[in-house]
Amino acid sequence: MFHSFKSTKSLSILCATAGLALLSSHPAQAVSFTVDNISGTWDNIQGTSTFNGTGTNQVRWGSPATTAGQSGFDFNSASNSLSISSGSNFVIGELTHLNFPVWGGTAASGADLQLSMAIDGVTQGFDYSFTIDETTNSAGTCPEFQISGTPCDDKIDFTSAFSSKTFLKDGFNYSLELLGFSSTTDGLSPVSSFITEEHKASSAFLVARFVKDDSNDVSVPEPTSAAALLLIGLVSTRIRRRQA
Repeated sequence: MFHSFKSTKSLSILCATAGLALLSSHPAQAVSFTVDNISGTWDNIQGTSTFNGTGTNQVRWGSPATTAGQSGFDFNSASNSLSISSGSNFVIGELTHLNFPVWGGTAASGADLQLSMAIDGVTQGFDYSFTIDETTNSAGTCPEFQISGTPCDDKIDFTSAFSSKTFLKDGFNYSLELLGFSSTTDGLSPVSSFITEEHKASSAFLVARFVKDDSNDVSVPEPTSAAALLLIGLVSTRIRRRQA
């Protein structure tokens, strides 16, 4: 009886050791994506009925109060094919904000950017909303975010980091997370908003990354994991037979 207990214990230790060895022999690695053919168009201009350019990468709004013309957004997408690891920041394009005076009641309060890109050869689409804090341009009334000496700066924010669209890669769902705006092409320190002085235009690089959507895991066991589970099952069967 004592010998049987020792055998069972030894087999249990073997089972756990072998299973852990198999499961840990292939640690989780970042997934790589090939991204190209990035494009972006503007839609759903909010807060004004005076706009043009929807469905293109350049949208304008407002009735101009000077000869500088309307305010607006430009989006120039990254042109090179990119090899991106999941969780790594990358620049999807450059957003330019034109902040020129427009008459009251014709300024926009928001716009949507519809992104399209080929991910591993399959075209995917993602939508993001941006808010536009258009100011009155009256000295003494500028907002707290004012950084220039010209009344008054405008501010651009994005309302959600995630689009509702996900895509499948190696049995997992992934999302494109919008991280924010960066002044450099490395995209290492993005911020959630950027500010443009009145009568001027400013640009920032739009930074994103691919992240796994754990809320809807459709993965299947890796081959090594399946082998570990099979070994555990076989050893467990042997233990039961010895105990019989």
